[in-house]
Amino acid sequence: MIRSAVPTTLSCCVCGTRAARYWRRAGDHLLGGPRCFQAVRCLRCGTVRLDPRPAAEEMVLHYVPATYARAENEDTGIGERLDETNRRTAGRLSEWAGDAGQRRLLDKGCGEGRFLQQMIPLGWQGAGIEVDPVAAEMARRRTGLPIHEVPVDESDFPPGSFDLVTMVHVLEHVSDPRETLTAVRNLLSDEGWVGIAIPNIGSVEASLFRSCWYPLDLPRHFWGFTPHSLARLAEECGFDVVHRAYFPFVNSIQSLRYALRALGGKPIGEERDTEAAADESAGSLRSRIFRGVQEMSERLGTFFPGEVMEVALRKRRGELR
Repeated sequence: MIRSAVPTTLSCCVCGTRAARYWRRAGDHLLGGPRCFQAVRCLRCGTVRLDPRPAAEEMVLHYVPATYARAENEDTGIGERLDETNRRTAGRLSEWAGDAGQRRLLDKGCGEGRFLQQMIPLGWQGAGIEVDPVAAEMARRRTGLPIHEVPVDESDFPPGSFDLVTMVHVLEHVSDPRETLTAVRNLLSDEGWVGIAIPNIGSVEASLFRSCWYPLDLPRHFWGFTPHSLARLAEECGFDVVHRAYFPFVNSIQSLRYALRALGGKPIGEERDTEAAADESAGSLRSRIFRGVQEMSERLGTFFPGEVMEVALRKRRGELR
């Protein structure tokens, strides 16, 4: 049975419908605080969105060094695990794109450059886009590549400048994914590819953990896609979905921790200092466990669609549909 629609302030980026039903309500799980945020699900296509969306000046407060990896030292266990994840993702996206043109790469939302760094040994050269100046400078030092601090739709790259554009856990953060994909298409060569990694809101894990699901990440995640809704958006923006892979349970340990804290009446988001200390004392063991989880997830992903999906899109020649 379809639940009643709730008042909304935004339209769906996939189908343009404003009608939506309540989906999840949660606070900032990384930073804590009293404020809760609402995610709604489109009644027509099932795409999730943060609605209402906080003002830009408030969103700045949710993007501080503690929220993402830019504050991590190179020799921490967290850094090792991030590098391992990015290495695996880089290998898949690079293989899917094959010998694309001159192997010119643009990594949109490159953060501190960990993923971009993993693409260089695979024969890709190019640039990154990162609007956070601190992370952008870290990416420059890490990769030696030019990092541009402008949104992709405001960049001055000539059409056809790149053979592959990657967005690794980025599309869910942008204000308008349709606008972003359209801008990316214009930057690609005729045989160009887009590589995307993104949470799957249609997964079993999203349904199981609900507001304690780690990739929910409100309010930083503006959008949530199912495989079907992401494919629809990509096709309408002039791409064909060629490859897709799923990764079940890669975040379930953290989601379970969130759930246990919630059941115990403890606020989620206030345990980072304790976690960081534990990570320093047991980082090597955690990294070994993490690699095992990654390998298990890759195998399980061949059987059912898990909570993270990676997608390769190929630019379609001719006019948009």
